[in-house]
Amino acid sequence: MAVFLVSPNEAKRLRPRLSAGLIFVLGMIAVYLAQLALNMVLTQDAYQLAALKAQKRDLTTQVQIIQEEVDSLASPQNLADAANRLGMVANPASVLLDLEEDKVYGQPKPADPSNAPLASANLVANSALGTVSDFSETNVASLDASSVEAEQIATEEVVLSVIPASPTR
Repeated sequence: MAVFLVSPNEAKRLRPRLSAGLIFVLGMIAVYLAQLALNMVLTQDAYQLAALKAQKRDLTTQVQIIQEEVDSLASPQNLADAANRLGMVANPASVLLDLEEDKVYGQPKPADPSNAPLASANLVANSALGTVSDFSETNVASLDASSVEAEQIATEEVVLSVIPASPTR
């Protein structure tokens, strides 16, 4: 180990300056502040992610409830009952169409409402059938008026069916 002797003037010149210490301390403070800001942003994003996950869970539940109601309204029992309420009758003289051979099997006849058998309405209880279409006169009349207005207002809107949608839970 070697020891060097320096003069007092050289010792003052080689001594670390106050500005170097201040720059080091200010640099450390800036690094800590940047780390604090980054942690705050990440924490805020974590809360936002948790809120979005809860919203997704709620929307998934709503979609499942609405899908169950749509499935209930589209069940054969409900469709037959809705057709009866609208005054439709089943045609006992059904025919079959063969599109490949362009043939019609059977004799087509118009349905006679006076002696046509009505489709039975829900003879077997269905626990999954939780929703029934509402075909009161006011509901059907409002549906007819709203579909005419919708056709006049927007020609792009397509009316998919005349069965009114049921209210959701």
